[in-house]
This record gives sequence, C-alpha cells and structure tokens, in this order.
Amino acid sequence: MLKLIWHTTTIKTNKQANDMVSLFKSIQPKIGGFDTETTGLHIITDKPFLFQFGFIHPNMKEGYSYVVDIEKQPNLSRAVIKVWNKLAEKLEIYLAHNIKFDLNMLENYGEPYRYENVSDTMFYIRYAHDALTPANGGPPLGLKEYANKYIDGNAKYHEKLLQNEKTDIVKELNSKLKMRLGITLKEIKDIFSDKILDYSDLKEPIRTKYLDWLSEDVPIYIQPKVDSLITPDMIPYNVLNRENIIKYGHYDIIYLLEIYLTTAPVVQARGNQIGIEFENKLIYPLLEMERTGFNVDKDYIETSRIKLKNYIIQRRARLQEISGQAFSIGQHALIKEIFKSKFGIELISTNSDEIDLLKSQLIREGDHEEAVEFIDLIQELRTLEKWYSTYIIRFKKDLVKHDRLYTTINQVGTVSGRVTSDFQQFPKDGILSVNGEELFKPRRMIKTTGGKYNAIVYLDFSQIELRFQALYTILVGNPDTNLCRAYMPYKCINNDGIRFDYSNPDHIRHWEDEWYYEENPTEHWVATDVHGATTEHAFGITKEHPDFKKLRYIGKRVNFAKNYGAQRGKIRQMFPEYDEEQITKIDEAYYKAFPGVKQYHEYCYQRASYYAYTQNLFGIKYYGVNGHKLINMLVQGSAAFYLKMKIRELYEFRHKHNLKTRIQMQIHDELSWEYNSEDDPKIFFEFQKIMQDWDDALVPIVADMEVTTTTWAEKKDVNNLEELKEKLEEI
Repeated sequence: MLKLIWHTTTIKTNKQANDMVSLFKSIQPKIGGFDTETTGLHIITDKPFLFQFGFIHPNMKEGYSYVVDIEKQPNLSRAVIKVWNKLAEKLEIYLAHNIKFDLNMLENYGEPYRYENVSDTMFYIRYAHDALTPANGGPPLGLKEYANKYIDGNAKYHEKLLQNEKTDIVKELNSKLKMRLGITLKEIKDIFSDKILDYSDLKEPIRTKYLDWLSEDVPIYIQPKVDSLITPDMIPYNVLNRENIIKYGHYDIIYLLEIYLTTAPVVQARGNQIGIEFENKLIYPLLEMERTGFNVDKDYIETSRIKLKNYIIQRRARLQEISGQAFSIGQHALIKEIFKSKFGIELISTNSDEIDLLKSQLIREGDHEEAVEFIDLIQELRTLEKWYSTYIIRFKKDLVKHDRLYTTINQVGTVSGRVTSDFQQFPKDGILSVNGEELFKPRRMIKTTGGKYNAIVYLDFSQIELRFQALYTILVGNPDTNLCRAYMPYKCINNDGIRFDYSNPDHIRHWEDEWYYEENPTEHWVATDVHGATTEHAFGITKEHPDFKKLRYIGKRVNFAKNYGAQRGKIRQMFPEYDEEQITKIDEAYYKAFPGVKQYHEYCYQRASYYAYTQNLFGIKYYGVNGHKLINMLVQGSAAFYLKMKIRELYEFRHKHNLKTRIQMQIHDELSWEYNSEDDPKIFFEFQKIMQDWDDALVPIVADMEVTTTTWAEKKDVNNLEELKEKLEEI
C-alpha cells in the first residue's frame, strides 16, 4: 500500500514547468528522485526519450511526479531538465533505481548530473534485507518486482501492458518473416537456438531472403539488433503507445520514492547507513569506469570463433556417432536414456560433479572406454559451448556496433558486497585449448588503445583475502603464527633486537626490512608459502617433490575454499578424482597448516549463535547469517569494502591532479588503468601507495604492479619506476 498521496503532471507547457519550479521552491523538499525511459540499454550509444522526476513534500504525506517527453517536445524538455538539475542539487538525497544507468543516459543526452547527493534505491533494498541477493533468498532488486512484492500488488500492471504490445509487434514481424522466407518459424528458431550459430552462419539463400525482408519489412529501429529470431526485448519503448509509456514513467517515480520510504528506516534501525555511504561514494568512480571501456581485438575474436565452432561441430559429430542420434548437451533426460540404453548405467543426475564421479568409478573398474569417452565429450562440449556463448558471441554482438567494449558494473550483486561485471568472469590465467591448440584466451582480446593511450597498467592486491584472514586471527587475540608469517615478520626481531609489533604502524610499513626469528636470531625471516603449506599437509610431500608445483594449485584452491568457510562436502565436489581417504587429508590440510584459523572460525560460529548479526572490518552488518556464509562475508566482505574505499580514494586523487590516465575496471582484486603518455608514469607508484595505505592495517596490504603495451594477456611485472619507464619506452 502506498504511503503517500501522489500528484502527477505530464509537463507539456511552460506554465506547467514554472508551476513545478514554484512548488519546489515554496515547499523546499529534501527527498527527490529521477528516472529515464530510453531507446535501448547500451550505456554509451542509447539516449533517453522520456525524463521523469519527482519529490516528496516535507509533510511526508504527499508526493509529486513529473514526466517530460524528450522526443515529442525536445526544446521544452531540455529547458525543464536543465532547471530540474539545478533544483535537484538542493535536495538532501537524490535517488534513482540502478542510478548509474540513468546517469549514463543524462551524459549521453548532454545534460550530466554530477553532484554528490545521489543514491540508489537498490542500495537500500540490499541493506534492508540481510544483505542477501535474490540468488540467496533475498528480495528482487528490480524496481517493479520489489514494489509488486512489498508495496503495491498491481505494480507490474503497466509493465505488462507494454510487454503485451511488444509481443504483438513481434508476432506481426515474424508472420511477415515466415511469408518472405517460405520456411517455418520453428525452422528459423532452431537455427538460432543453436549456441554455435549466429546470423552469419545462415545458408546463403536464406540469408539473402532475410536481408531482403529486413530492408523492406522491418522497422529501421530494430534492424541493427536482428542477429537472431526477433524477440520482444528487441522492441524499444519509444515506439510503443505513448499514453501507456507515460503512465509507466509516472509509476517508476512513485515506486522509486515509496521504496526509499519503506527501506530507509530499516537500514537506519539496523545500523547499516554506513553501507549506503560506502556505495554512494562509489557511484561516480564506477560511472567513469563504465564510460571508459576497453579496446578490443575484433580479428582475434572472429578467428577464435571459427576455431571454436569447428571443434564444437567435430565433438557433436562424435557424440552422435557413439549414441546413434543427435542431441543437445542440455537435454538431460535424453542423456540419461542414452546412458541406460547404450551403457546400461542408471544416472541419478547429469550435473558435472555426478558424471565426473561416475567417470572415476568407470576408470577404476576398467573396460568402459566408450562410456568414459562419452562423458569426456559431454564435459568438453559443456566447456566449449559455455566459452563460446559467454565470451565470444556475447562480446561479438556488442562489438558489431561499437569499437570498444563497455560493461555495466553492479555494486550490490553479491552477498559479500563485491563489485561485479561481465569482466569478473574473465579467469586470471584462463586459456581454452584443445589438444594443445589455444582456441581462445579472453584476456588476449583486450588490447591497448593506441595514440597517447599506449599502455595499460595493472595494480593487483596480493592475496588480500588471506591477509584479512590473518588479520582476523590477530584481532580475536589468537594470531596464527604460520599465516601471519606469510605476510609479515611475526615473532621476529630486527638488527637492533626490537621485536616486530603488528600494532605499530611503522613496523607494518617497513615489514620488508631485515628481520630475524626470535627463536633463532641468526635465521632471516622468510615468508611462509601459504599454498605450499597446505599442499604439504594434503599430500605429505615437501616442495622438493617433483609434483609439488602441480599439486600446489590444489593447495591454493583449498586455501581459498576454506577461507570462505567451505565444508567437507564442498571439498569433495571440488576434487571428485580423489578417494575418501585423500579427500579427508585435503579437507584437514588447511587447518593443520593454520590451526589459528580453525580457532578463529570456531569463534565466529559461536559468536553468531549469540548475536543477531555479524560485522565486517568496515562496520557493515550482516543479519541472520551463519555457517560458511558467515566466514565468507567477514573475509571476502572486508576485502570487498576495502577495495571500494580505495577506488574512491584513487578517483579523488585522479581528479585533484587532473590526470588523463583513466581507470578501466576492477576485476577480482585488480585495478586496470589506461595510461596516457602525457602523465608522468610515477603516478602509478602514488596509486600503489594509496592502495597499500591503511591506518588500521595490522597486516601489510600489498599491491603488485604489471604493465602491457600490447594485450592484457601479455602484461609483465614491474617493481620500480625505472622498470616501468623501460617497458613504456618499448612502444
């Protein structure tokens, strides 16, 4: 149920605009919001065609919603938006839902808003609901979806009207398509539903007819989007019934401000206003990242596409040869039937973990070569098709119209608070290869822009989450000696016999000086190999063992999994190739290597049973959380908010010094910078200092530097200014 009485005005005259201004000045509202309806969803090339805004009366009983039609009344709309932007500056809080998108639209329209009173109602939803995402049982983050569930059960009515209109348009277009091509819609759908095909793969006769049809029967607004069967989401809002769109726009403002009124008191009561403040400070830095984008090697993407498509076709042919029929790897019921009829095996599930376990069993039993090959083909195709659709086709479509690759960044899409985007999926060292041939390396497609932007510099936090884990063991009064020694000279003395004190900021800043073990003052401190220590306990080997380097990767995976609170069942899923005895050793290895961490985890579980919430190092509270999620939120959540804090500090430094070098993206624990040669390269060491500087640090925070003058995949380590200058001079 709505909290306010709402007054709506569609501004069509100067008088209506002046009345809005007069009302605003007379009542002096403190809370307002805005929204845009746009020609599409691309953050750089699309523009608004409607602008909506509104505010709440200080009496907290009435609200006012306004809409201006940019397309129908361009001059009046621009004047209104200019005036409104100045008025909005006076608000205490200025809201939008998914605010960076709407700020991008204002940038594209040429009327940017750059005042610091902005906030996002998605932040309020996130911090009012146990910090849970929809995937973890939390509320929907969509404006209408949330309003429909918590405010007004009819909130999706106007959205449904628009969707129905889109569906009708699509039906008409597809009917014309059927007539022109002379084949059924099902046949066309089958062509495009295949993950390895796109428009360019259509047979020539069909493609020719398709092009003819496009030029004659398809509206110009949709033609650039047609690389698959036409769907309703391809239809832009600005071609729909104007009256319905305007009503839809008014309700966006109404629900936007009603959501704030519903969630803000909850956020305040839970003491999570600090979370909102963190997120607000990150809006403009992330907006700049979104608008910077990446330069991409289109030729490399296309070459990789062809290679990968050919391998997929080959593997599918072999599957069909074994099974005697064509099928998709997504047809789980059919796969079960094939296993039963062909191999006499009853499958409970076709998920990867289950069939990997089956494969291990079949190998141990022997004489199941064809069944093992069949499993290998399914798993390989799952990987190949996932890479194909996730990286190649997805990015190729975007690059058809744009020279650079742009991505939307989500601030509140994870439980821990980590920033996410399409690029978060890029594995650090990910290479897709078959039979020793490299098919695709995502980071190879990102290349330097050229001109003055002739290099990319990366600053990557070194094992930041494990460092926070070490820090937590110190804070609870039971430091883990082995883990602490990985990052600082714990229980060590210097040449003057002074003991290293983790509570002394000077010691933290000079952790790389000469330090010696207290128990053996002649032995120089050497940092613990965290992943190696776990590997030793998991497999009973030392670093001299010939397989140590290969097995260390398992130790690394275990460390991060246990660091996030993973239990034995998760470890078993991660390593299906090992028997139960070895799984036991692997599962226990982390706590044997770092017994202080085990005690810290037990402390967290005990504390969580007594309190309604737990709290990370930056004061963010998580309610109703226990088990492994608790550890995840404390460790990963603290690292996430540390990164958020540093991104804002770097943004302020960049603008204070008018630098042309621009930040591109946070990916995992790494920040990438597009270097402009007009700036002094020493700025990167200032960036590094900012990233490493934390007054509350009891464990050193370290950011490693890398640089490339070619592609992201070819970046090289840099340790000092001379090395950086040398690599930049290679251009």
